[in-house]
Amino acid sequence: MRFLLIALLLANLALFLYVRGEDAPPAPPPPQIAADRIVLLKSLTEGEPWPAAPALPAPPPTLPTPPPESATACLEWGPVADVLLDSARNALSRIPDIGAYQETRHQASARSWLVSIDGFGSRTAATNRLNELRRQGIDDISVLEPGESGSAFALSLGVFSSEQGAQSRVASLNERRVSGIRVAPRGGSASVFFILSNATPALEQHLRELLPRFVDSAVQSIACPPLQSS
Repeated sequence: MRFLLIALLLANLALFLYVRGEDAPPAPPPPQIAADRIVLLKSLTEGEPWPAAPALPAPPPTLPTPPPESATACLEWGPVADVLLDSARNALSRIPDIGAYQETRHQASARSWLVSIDGFGSRTAATNRLNELRRQGIDDISVLEPGESGSAFALSLGVFSSEQGAQSRVASLNERRVSGIRVAPRGGSASVFFILSNATPALEQHLRELLPRFVDSAVQSIACPPLQSS
């Protein structure tokens, strides 16, 4: 009985598959090729090989990288104080094959600021002006010798550690109608550096031999600055 039931199920399954195959739509035909749109580029004769594919363009040539330019080196000697400048120039003139050199000036920062009235032709004139100011109640005044203030006598109205303090003193004196006041830095000495373009070991040795004669000076190698127009 079980065998007949299994046979019946298999027969029904085969019938179902057969009926479904008959009802399935036919497969679509392949796309048609338009013969009028086909262009024959070249016909090959018997035994002629197929043409090779076109070669790709060659890459552009690689340009060689230029070597980096090395900066020209110079020797710098200094600082040399103004009072020793002539001696330094004479010492350089005695060095053989020294070549061209430049002088650069550096101004040191002021250590103090002087408030003064300048332009007195004699000590008597400066003293008379000092007494006038003291009668106005202005103190902290003294007479400056020509060597301290320039080529003439002057009156010192105070020395200050900052320019702001000096300007405050000037403002106070202006309120009392004191004229002819000036503010000047003090202690900012100038110095000179020599820059020599012929940077050879022999020249460097000559410069180092000058160091004991010029205190605080030194020799070092630097990049050459642009030439200064004369």
